[in-house]
Amino acid sequence: MEQGRELLYPMTHLEALLKRCFQQRTEIGKKILQPGELTDYINWMIQTFACDPAYQLSEADLPHFSAVQMEALGRRIMADPQDRRAVSTLAGGYASQQEDRYILSDSFIAVGRMLRYMPAHWHKNEYFEVYYAFSGDCPIYFQNETITLRPGAALIIAPGVIHASPCYEDDRVLVYYMLRRSTFDQVFWNQIPAENLMSSFFRRALSGEQSNSYLHFETGDDGEIRELLFKIARECQEEKAYAPQLMNSMMTTFFLLLLQRYEGTARLPRSENFYWKHQFSAILSYIQANYSHVKIKELAQRFHYSQRQITRIVQNCTGESFEALVSRLRMERAALLLKSTDTPIAKISQDVGYATLSSFYRIFSATYACTPAAYRAKHKTA
Repeated sequence: MEQGRELLYPMTHLEALLKRCFQQRTEIGKKILQPGELTDYINWMIQTFACDPAYQLSEADLPHFSAVQMEALGRRIMADPQDRRAVSTLAGGYASQQEDRYILSDSFIAVGRMLRYMPAHWHKNEYFEVYYAFSGDCPIYFQNETITLRPGAALIIAPGVIHASPCYEDDRVLVYYMLRRSTFDQVFWNQIPAENLMSSFFRRALSGEQSNSYLHFETGDDGEIRELLFKIARECQEEKAYAPQLMNSMMTTFFLLLLQRYEGTARLPRSENFYWKHQFSAILSYIQANYSHVKIKELAQRFHYSQRQITRIVQNCTGESFEALVSRLRMERAALLLKSTDTPIAKISQDVGYATLSSFYRIFSATYACTPAAYRAKHKTA
């Protein structure tokens, strides 16, 4: 496996040429290019390549894209460096990345690697994008925030979010996985139970309503996740029979492992109204696991916040008061047990955290507009 992974790591001939251009234009590394500036820079690079034999490229040097349109543009430009329309279209494809340009019509996922020394430029995607840092510290710029992906970090970015991802070091290997919206629904959202506390907050974080809608997971030296993502990249590169189906299956496994192992430490974006800290994930996860008996005082002591701070954190994270949140979790669990088991109602009441059966009946009836017994009779599964 180690030998196969080398396909992702070495500097390519194109990257070596990009580096030489970058070294000639040192001012490029100090800013993020706008679309027009990117077009001008690509024009300058192409003229440099065309006029100097030391910069000659072959078709084998072109970056591989799953969709043929981008490769076709590269071939057009190599055949005629003066084809300004092709250059402009190529630059536009980088600035606003559309599904049909990067993901084949019969595929669910496409994979690429950030070209080292390609100028950092603002761009947005129609699809969901997952970045994974194989090596090197890789900064990701948003319009109001910058984060750094250390080796083993995974970053999910929502469609329409403007960002930039420079790779200005030889050791930076940043691979990106492009997922159609429908595919992301299948391999990510469908894996999270609706009653999961983090699900609602993940949806808010990836709603695209913020300028930096993302989820950030640090998986460190998790070899299983690393190998899984490498295998997805290799399947995309080799384009064998059934590759799309295998990639989809492996991406589902990746998200399941990500949620199972790192859900409680997910990092979410900053906003104008709320500064997310990764400890908040742990607070929500703890409430989720201990809803039947958890108290604000216990949370405050465990996570080293005041009770007032815990109250505010829960309200900001979930949009509900602590009391309303715990009540909802208890009711959802009780309803599920009523539908799917024959557990006596008194035992369900006790299991979900009510000291008296009368309290359980009162709150359940107010929530579902019927008694627990009536709810079971109506919804009991065969």
